[in-house]
Amino acid sequence: MPTDSAATRLVAEQGGPAPELDQLIANLRTGPGTDPRVAEQVAAAASAWRRPVRIQVTGRAGAGKSTLLQALALISAEETTPVDEPGHPDPTLDADLLVYVLSSALQPGDRAVLSRLPRDRTVVVLNKADAVGSRWADAEAAVGQCAYEMGMATLPVVSELAVRIRSGTPSQEDLTTLRRHTATTDPTFTLTAELFCSSGFGPDTAEREAVIARWGLFGVSTAVSALARDPDLGPQTMRQILHAVSGIDAVHTLLHRRYERSAEQRGGDFLDELARLAARAGGPGAGRARDLIEDYLSGDEALWTGLRAGLACPEVLHLAAGYPSPYPADADDAIARAQRWRAVVSSDMPATARRAALRAHNGYVRLFERMSSAGL
Repeated sequence: MPTDSAATRLVAEQGGPAPELDQLIANLRTGPGTDPRVAEQVAAAASAWRRPVRIQVTGRAGAGKSTLLQALALISAEETTPVDEPGHPDPTLDADLLVYVLSSALQPGDRAVLSRLPRDRTVVVLNKADAVGSRWADAEAAVGQCAYEMGMATLPVVSELAVRIRSGTPSQEDLTTLRRHTATTDPTFTLTAELFCSSGFGPDTAEREAVIARWGLFGVSTAVSALARDPDLGPQTMRQILHAVSGIDAVHTLLHRRYERSAEQRGGDFLDELARLAARAGGPGAGRARDLIEDYLSGDEALWTGLRAGLACPEVLHLAAGYPSPYPADADDAIARAQRWRAVVSSDMPATARRAALRAHNGYVRLFERMSSAGL
């Protein structure tokens, strides 16, 4: 079936400028039947929707919040004061997205704080995962236990290594020093920094001290293991290996998706506010504010915003998990999705889930109309 360009514009506009909304505000301010008071209320609601998602990085003292922030390079994130610190009040945790940093397996103090945080807006990061137990599997077990107990997404990371990799690449000299010791059979060689730099492993103590100062014990241990398997590894390949084992990519990916989801949910809040403003508009001497807002709410831009908000609703996330994209492949896919969400609207799921499903249904119906030209 033919694809109408209006459907493509729906997607292109998401997350960027909203021309239909800007036109609505302009019409309320200066167009026929103006209502400047309502125009300012709509503009304020739009400004709240368009503001950047707030992220707070929190955790107990010494968890490594600052290092994680450096590794992630999150411009819109703010580090809080420590939680659960004796003699000090806990910080106010009210951001759109919360990142809770652990420095060890879950402790009673961590449980107490996490139990008060919203599950759908909180991500837990086990920092210094290389120091948990004696092998990476111990860190994964600690992550799994936290996710099970708290019901929150939890990931392991070695943010110190991620920061080192952001600022440089292992040199040929570094790799030459490490290759010299790949045949070392002493299991204590990379157990601690002191042992790694011991004079008992050869005369190149100064070189080993320089390598561990640059890449840390976990980075050195990983590099030695990699070179033992493939002595010909070069600097760029080694950098990629160290970056991968730091675990920072998985944290980036999860936070990016949660960031998008938070923005999408706020889009639903914005549409709700517009509906309330429309309901209050009108009365003797009033302009056309209600009609203008209702026209906007029935337009492509608002329906796409509502569709994304519906799919981001925590109560129906599992129903949308199989979609490779919120945008359907073609008109047949759009109507199939619309029918599926219509069934959810008619189900006995909670009211919030059915309301989210109705938004998804209406959005996919509009996309079907645009993609099949049925609405033209």
